[in-house]
Amino acid sequence: MKYDVLVIAGTTESRQVIEKELNKGRRVLASVATDLGAEMLSDYDIDLHVGRLDEQGFISLLQEKPCGEIIDASHPFAAIVTETVRKAAESLGIPYHRYDRREIQYDYQNIFRVENVEEAVALLNQMEGNILLTTGANTAAVYARGVEKAVDRVFVRVLDTPASYEACARAGYPADHVIGQMPPYNLQDNLQLIRQLDARVMVSKDSGRTGGVDVKVEACRQAGIPMILIARPHS
Repeated sequence: MKYDVLVIAGTTESRQVIEKELNKGRRVLASVATDLGAEMLSDYDIDLHVGRLDEQGFISLLQEKPCGEIIDASHPFAAIVTETVRKAAESLGIPYHRYDRREIQYDYQNIFRVENVEEAVALLNQMEGNILLTTGANTAAVYARGVEKAVDRVFVRVLDTPASYEACARAGYPADHVIGQMPPYNLQDNLQLIRQLDARVMVSKDSGRTGGVDVKVEACRQAGIPMILIARPHS
């Protein structure tokens, strides 16, 4: 059975893409990495593939379930996924389109923009006080290795899932330095956490309004602390 489009999903934007394609009367196959991602799409009349895939995995999926085009609506920081899907599409000669979140400018003078995690770590080592990471569990180990006195200074907000806690434990974070919560986070959520931890700086990826960055910026402004903002990967 041929599908009109394969949507690489798991974000709010991917739901918008799927709704648009369904409204056109198109047959949609969506690929998500986790059961949580699948649950987000349970209300749509689409077919799903659940599970992480490498390049050969995507090729096999597309050979088994041919699609007319691919719309990549994965997270803007999922650079490996984007590159993997793009290569699979190129290998099979399938049109590929990247759906990007709209970038916004934040009206706060105390934002330090960096290109990557390594630059963020270097900047943190020039600062004092507690650090609130809101960049997730995937890069938590990099900060644990690179930030001076990380075991004392760094607090990590992650998704409230076993995988997140396990990743932080492997990286060496004490249990009371790992805050498991589920988005979305509002202004008061961010402010309360900053004050609770006596955070002197917040680190965030520039994942846009959909990623709650505008609310994080406002929380930093009201708390009077700087933010380190990591730029999106170049697609």
